[in-house]
Amino acid sequence: MSNKRKIIYAILLVVLIGLVYVGNFAIQYAYIGSSYNAKTVCSCMFVSGRELENIKNEELYAVPFSTIKVDEVNKAVTANIYGLAETKAIYRKGLGCTLVNELSEEEIRKQPSVPSADTLTEKLTSATDFTKIDKIALEKSINEAFQEKDPQNVIRTRAVVVLRDGKIIAEKYASNIKPETPLLGWSMTKSVTSAMIGLLVKDGKLDIKKSAPITEWQNDERKKITIDHLLRMSSGLGFEENYAEPSDATQMLFRKKGAGAYALQSKAATKPDKVWSYSSGTSNILQEIIRRQFTTHADYFAFPYQRLFHKIGMKSAVLEPDASGTFVGSSFMYATARDWAKFGQLYLQDGVWNGERLLPEGWVKYSATETPHSDGKYAAHFWLDHQDKTFPQDAFMAVGFEGQYVTIVPSKNLVIVRLGCTPKDNFNHSALVKGVVAAVK
Repeated sequence: MSNKRKIIYAILLVVLIGLVYVGNFAIQYAYIGSSYNAKTVCSCMFVSGRELENIKNEELYAVPFSTIKVDEVNKAVTANIYGLAETKAIYRKGLGCTLVNELSEEEIRKQPSVPSADTLTEKLTSATDFTKIDKIALEKSINEAFQEKDPQNVIRTRAVVVLRDGKIIAEKYASNIKPETPLLGWSMTKSVTSAMIGLLVKDGKLDIKKSAPITEWQNDERKKITIDHLLRMSSGLGFEENYAEPSDATQMLFRKKGAGAYALQSKAATKPDKVWSYSSGTSNILQEIIRRQFTTHADYFAFPYQRLFHKIGMKSAVLEPDASGTFVGSSFMYATARDWAKFGQLYLQDGVWNGERLLPEGWVKYSATETPHSDGKYAAHFWLDHQDKTFPQDAFMAVGFEGQYVTIVPSKNLVIVRLGCTPKDNFNHSALVKGVVAAVK
């Protein structure tokens, strides 16, 4: 064979390999995109009660080119991208929406339901005493959170609720959102997962300083990882938190039947407690740990509702599971802005509600204590802002994608909730918090 022919064959081989790679990447990306759209439309319609056209216009900006089919009777949504990838999400009362991944729809629908709350009297009341509040400055700060100044960089604030001493001092909603509309918290769900861990610590079932109770890790270096390492995102596990392409994060959330089971397969990249690395996989590993503390699926599903949500009156809360029946503790919880505010109020009150200690003593302080190597940004499944010295330094926050925030400011007895759909995540949260704090004397 001549050298010229060898070169041609080599070039053709490289081209062929490239085409296979690109084709495989495109198919994976299409499946992730269709899964994202099916799950998003399903939850926004059947959990939040929103209209399909509004969801398409606002939520599906990342993957705008899929075909959406809604089955109103069976409460299911199918998304298809150019015939390359079709995925389905199904709604179940109390459980929200779940992607049909690696299990049949029939198998998923056989899972138990969550307990309903018969009576919930924990309603937020509005403040009547504004003697120590600059109402004009407060209203200005809230209104600015809704102002659209650049059509190329929309912020789409949907709800703002501010509590002072447990009472509403400010509240505003977008035109298509009501106080009764449950909204997605994205990674604020991580802070709820942390609270669930705290409940089990209080019960004496978990010790955050001991090795994480994961049998799959006991024969390698991962046996040194503690629950504390996981809560602080300092486990040393390798996990690719990338949402722009097929990655550990997108595969876990949108293609696998068990988010936690997938994430706990992650290999050790560094020793624990040496590097801070934000990882949604870590939160789902924690949910896998939580699930393994229960003998029945029904008991696991009931746990956050009976021990947390119902206790503080979060009637709207919906924590969505994956196909295997494990809550997606990194990302998929819905609640109204008022109910997200109640979650923040629980932490403002040191884990005590109506005189009953729900979270163990010291858990809130632990949750708000800065994690080494995080550059003042992170605590234990809550965020901080210790770099900006003009930001209240005692504040700690549950934070989610697209600008979701529950901010707790103990020194001012404040809880500030902002929910929205900010595509470039460019909402000025710091300005909102500083404005509210300045208005409260």
